[in-house]
Amino acid sequence: MSVHVTAAPIAFQPDRARIELTLPAGMTIAEIVALALPGASDPVLERTRVALVKGDGMQVVPRALWRCARPNAGVHVVIRVIPGGSGLRSVLQIIVAVAAVAIAGFFFPPGATLLGSELLATVTKTALTVGLTALGGLLINALLPLPSPEKQEKPTFAIAGWQNQFTPDAPVPMIMGTHRYAPPFGAMSYIEVVGDWLYSRAVLLHGYGPLEISEEKLGDTLLTKFDEVEIETRYGYADDDPLTLYTSQVIEERIGTDLERPLQHDDTGKIIKGEPSEPKPVSRFTARDTAWSISILSFPAGLMKIEEEDGDEKSHEVTLKRRYRLVGTDAWTDLPDLTIRAKKKVGFYRADRIDYPVRGAYEIEYERLTQSEAEPGNGSQFLMTCTWVVLQSFRPEYPFNFRKPVALSALRIKATAQLNGTLDTFNTIDKRIAPDWDAESGTWIARTTKNPASLALFVLRGPGLYRPVSDDGIDFEAFQDWHDFCVAKSLEYNRIHDFEATLGETLAAIGAAGRAVVKWNGRKWTVVIDRPRELVVDHVNPRNSSDFRWSPSYFEPPHALRVPFIDETNGYQQAERLVPWPGHVGPIDITEELKLPGKTNPDEIWREARRRQYEIMNRAVSYSAVQQGTARTATTGDLVVASRDVLKRAMHSARVKAVRGDHVETDGVFTMAADESYAIRFRQFDEDDTIGTSVVRTIATVPGESAAVRLTGSGENPKAGDIIHFGPAALDSIPLIVSAITRGKNNSSVLSMLPAAPIIDELTDAEVPPAWSGRVGAEIDLSLVPPATPVFTSVETGTVDTGDANGLIVTISGGTANAIPVAAFKLQHRLAGAVVWQPPLSSSPADGAIAVTGYVFGDEVELQAWAVSVAGVDSDLTDIVSVTIGADDFVPPLAANSFLLLVL
Repeated sequence: MSVHVTAAPIAFQPDRARIELTLPAGMTIAEIVALALPGASDPVLERTRVALVKGDGMQVVPRALWRCARPNAGVHVVIRVIPGGSGLRSVLQIIVAVAAVAIAGFFFPPGATLLGSELLATVTKTALTVGLTALGGLLINALLPLPSPEKQEKPTFAIAGWQNQFTPDAPVPMIMGTHRYAPPFGAMSYIEVVGDWLYSRAVLLHGYGPLEISEEKLGDTLLTKFDEVEIETRYGYADDDPLTLYTSQVIEERIGTDLERPLQHDDTGKIIKGEPSEPKPVSRFTARDTAWSISILSFPAGLMKIEEEDGDEKSHEVTLKRRYRLVGTDAWTDLPDLTIRAKKKVGFYRADRIDYPVRGAYEIEYERLTQSEAEPGNGSQFLMTCTWVVLQSFRPEYPFNFRKPVALSALRIKATAQLNGTLDTFNTIDKRIAPDWDAESGTWIARTTKNPASLALFVLRGPGLYRPVSDDGIDFEAFQDWHDFCVAKSLEYNRIHDFEATLGETLAAIGAAGRAVVKWNGRKWTVVIDRPRELVVDHVNPRNSSDFRWSPSYFEPPHALRVPFIDETNGYQQAERLVPWPGHVGPIDITEELKLPGKTNPDEIWREARRRQYEIMNRAVSYSAVQQGTARTATTGDLVVASRDVLKRAMHSARVKAVRGDHVETDGVFTMAADESYAIRFRQFDEDDTIGTSVVRTIATVPGESAAVRLTGSGENPKAGDIIHFGPAALDSIPLIVSAITRGKNNSSVLSMLPAAPIIDELTDAEVPPAWSGRVGAEIDLSLVPPATPVFTSVETGTVDTGDANGLIVTISGGTANAIPVAAFKLQHRLAGAVVWQPPLSSSPADGAIAVTGYVFGDEVELQAWAVSVAGVDSDLTDIVSVTIGADDFVPPLAANSFLLLVL
C-alpha cells in the first residue's frame, strides 16, 4: 500500500523539474516533505503548502499537523512552495491549483469538448489545467482583490451546442394536429465571434407548412425570458421570404489543437534559457468549393502577464504566422502575421477570416512565433495558451434547396450568464393549418385543425405526396360527413410524422383515430366510418352465397390495458394510462399494452381504449361467405344480414314464386310450431333497382309444414323472384358489417364480416372518464419513516464576523442514509457536566448554520443535533460533540475513507 507524491516546480530550486515519488503508506507528512524537499529551510517550509487529493475531494493540511498526520493509502499528496506574498492568497491558490488537477480528468474525460456540439474540440490537459486555474484565480480575486483596473472583467461565456437532433436524410417532418415539438436541425449550427462575445446560429426544421408556431422555449423556459436572443420564423407558405439570420452554407470542422512553441531542452532534459524550440506548424483543410474561411482561436486561460514583484497585471501578446495554398498545388500564399494582444485573465476567443482568390479546397497553416511557456527562474506568471478550436468553411449559396414550402425557425443567441454551456432543447407548439370543414358556412376553411378528416385530406392533397390527389379524385361529401362525426365524438389526431411511412400506412393511422377507414373505391378516395347503420345493403343467404363459415375467438381478458401516450394536459410529457377491463374488480396485476397513435388527450385515451375493449367483447365471432362474380352490391363497411340453417335450425331461405294479396307462395317448405312467432325478411328496391332496403314482415303461425305464408300487419310486400329469409320473429337474420372483400377462386369474392354490434357505440358514448392527474404510483406516507441522522459540517468559535470573541456558530447538513426530505435541523446545547439541555435552536436545510449565544470564552459546550422531516418526524440524535469557546475551530471526526490518520 502506498501514497503518490507530487512536488510542483518550486521557487527555491528553479532548476529542478516537478518531483514524483511513490512512498509507503504510514509515513507522516513531515517525513514526506523532508524526502520531497531535501534541505528546505524553515522560511521555505513556511511557504510550503500540502494538499491531500482523492477522487471525492481535497483537504489542505496545516503545517502544525505534519508531524502527526499520516496520509491513507491511495491518497495523492501535492506539495507546492509558494513565492512570497499574501499567505492566505497562497493557500487559496494552491487549493485552486490542486482542484484544477483533480477535476480536469473528471469534467473533461477523453473525447470531451470545449464547446460541445458546436466546437467539438479536444483540449490538452495542460490547457484544461491552466483554464481551470485561471477560473479559480478569478474567484480568489473576488475574495481578496489584487490591484487591478477599476472595471471588473466579465467572464466570456460559451454556448456548448444544442440538444435538438441532427437527422440528415430523414423524412421532412409533417405535423398533424397540435403538438409540442423539438424540431431537428435544418442546417448545421455554428458559432461566430463578435469582439469578446460568442454567438450561436442555428436553423430548426418544423416540417411541411403551413403551420402556426408559438410558445418558443428552451427546455421549459419561454424564449422571451432570455436576453440577447434573436429569432426568425417562416411558417411554411409558398411566398415566405428567405431567412436573414442564416444565409450561407457553413461546414464546420472541430480541431482542438494547441498552437505551441515550448522552450528548447538539452540532451539531459534541462531547459535552455532564452532558446525557444522550432515552431510546430498546424494545418487543416477547408471544405471543397470554399469562398472564405474563419478560424476560431481560443485562449482558455486568458492572455496576460502578472509581475512577480507587485502582482501588477500587464498585457501580453501571441503572434501567429499564417499561410494557405490551393489543394493540389505546391505554392504557398503568405499572409501578414496575426498578433493577438490582450490583458485578460478569463478565457476569450478570436476569429480569423481568410478570403480566397478563387473558390476551392485550401490547406491553411498556423505557426506560433511567440514562445508558449515561461523561462525558468522567471517568477512572473503568464497566461498565454492558444488553441485552434474550429475551422469554418463558407459558401455564399443559400443553404436551403427544397421546392416545397417548409416551416423554419432561425435563431442567433448570444452566450451570456443566462445562456451559457449546453443550450436546452428548443421546442415549440406547432399546429397544422389545413382546409377544415365549417358546417355553418358549408365550406372548407384554412385554419388550425386536429380533425382526422381534415388531416387525411391534407395528406391526400398536401405537399408530402410526390403526386397529390386532385379534387376530382376525392369524395368530399364523405369527408364532410366524417368531419362532423369526429366533431360529435370528440375524436382528434395529434402526431408528428417524422418517420418513413407509406400513404396507406399514414391514412390508416389517421383513419383509426377517427374510427374510420380511408380507401380508394375504384373511382375516388372515400371514407367508411365504423358506426351503427340502419340501411341494410345486402342479404347473404344460401341462395346467393356458399361456404359460409364462422370462427369464434376465446380469450381471457387482462385486468387492464396500458396505453402509453403524450399527455397534452401535462406539457406533452410521456405518460401512461391504465384502463381497467369493464367489470374488473380488485387489484390490477395482468395488463396488456394498447397503442393509440395520435391521441394526446387523457379523456379520449380512456374512451377509445374502452371502445376497443367493447369491440373485443362484442365482436368475438368472425364470419365469411363466398359469392360468385366480382360485382358486389355490398362493399367494405356496409351493413348486411346473413341467414343460414346452421345459425338457427328454424331459419330457412326461399325464393318467392307468386304473391296474391297477403299470401306469399315460395319454392321452399317451412315448419312452424304452435307456440312460436315467425317473420320473413326481404329486400325492397327503388324504381331504378339501384337502392335496396331490408324489410321485415310478420307472418301468421300455421303449425306444421307449408310452402306458403300469410303476411300480418301492414308494410311492403315481396315480389315474385325475391329471396326471403324465414325464421322466428326477430331472429330471422343476423346483422353483420362487411370488414373486407377479397378475390376468391373461379372469379368469386370472399366476404369477411363482423357482428354489427351497435351496443359498442352505445356503451362508448355512455363512458365518463375518471379524473386524470398523470401521477404514477401511490404516495408514500412520510410519517412512517424518519429522516437520516444529520452531521456536523463545522463548529466555529472565537472571533466571528460580528466581532464577538465569545461567538459559537454550528453548521449542520443532512445525512445520506435515505432520501426523506428534511424541513429543519434542531440543535440542543449545554455546559459540559450540566444535566439539562438548553431549549433547542432551529435552522432550515438551505441555511444549515445556527448561531449559539450565552457562553463566554473558555466555556466547554456540548452539542447534539437531529433532523425533522417534512412530515414532522424526528431523526436519531447525533453523537454529543464538545467544543471549548475561544479554542481553534473545531474539526469534526474524519470518516473511515478520509485523507489521513491523525496520531496525537
